[in-house]
Parts: sequence; C-alpha cells; structure tokens
Amino acid sequence: MPTTGFHSEWITIGEHRVLLECRASFPNENMRFIADVAVVACNNNTMGRARVVRIFYDDKACIWTVAVASTSPEDESLEETLRTIFHNIYDDGNVQPQVTIVEEGATDSDHYNQTEHLSVIADIAADRWRHSDAEYQKSVSNPR
Repeated sequence: MPTTGFHSEWITIGEHRVLLECRASFPNENMRFIADVAVVACNNNTMGRARVVRIFYDDKACIWTVAVASTSPEDESLEETLRTIFHNIYDDGNVQPQVTIVEEGATDSDHYNQTEHLSVIADIAADRWRHSDAEYQKSVSNPR
C-alpha cells in the first residue's frame, strides 16, 4: 500500500492518475517526462481504456517500471509498444513496461470511475469503498 512521503507523489495527466514512486529518492522531472510519454503512447495506441497507473524507479538497479492497467485484452500489445518507444528514447533497456489486464468494474454505478477502478484493482491505490472510514483513514497519512 503506497504511503505519503518524500518518495512518492500522485500526478494527474489528462484522464490518467499516476503514482510517481522511488525506492530511495525523490520523484523528479525525468519521472514526469516518462509519465507524459507513457500517457501519450496509451492515448494513441489503445481504444481509450488503458491508464498509466504508476511509474516506479529503483535507484539500486537503475530500473524504471511503467505500470499500465486496462480492461481491454487488446491492450496487452501496449507493453511492446512502450518498450520500443522507451528503448528509442533512452537506448539502455532500463525502462520496463508492465500492462495488467483487469476485469471491468460496475460501469452502471454512479460512483464508478475508470481510472480509480484500474488503480485499485492493480493494487496501486486503496479501495475507499471496501473499508469503513475509520479503517480507510488508517492507511492515509495525515499531515501534521
């Protein structure tokens, strides 16, 4: 479960809500650039169901992980597309895209949000509907 702190930051790019997270450093402009590129690739190479949900940087291994979630099985090809794009930009093979295909949520619900559903099912965000308010607030760090 992600926690607040200096190692992570949530950003919004269009319809994508992306968690920028580092193992032992801080989210920076390079992470935002990778997120922007991944969002553009998702928007132009899918049927609009895929969302970039997380960019993770492991500074020990120098590996970037780009996590994308979608409800459409056709979006599995997005993994190879992202790998090609990032290889052409960085030419080092250190960006590893991962596409997760999840089941469609209850789209007829007034509370359904595609981006939130994908982030929760991909285990990036907490499910605010599953727990009582007191339980949910335990997983959210309050600023002091």
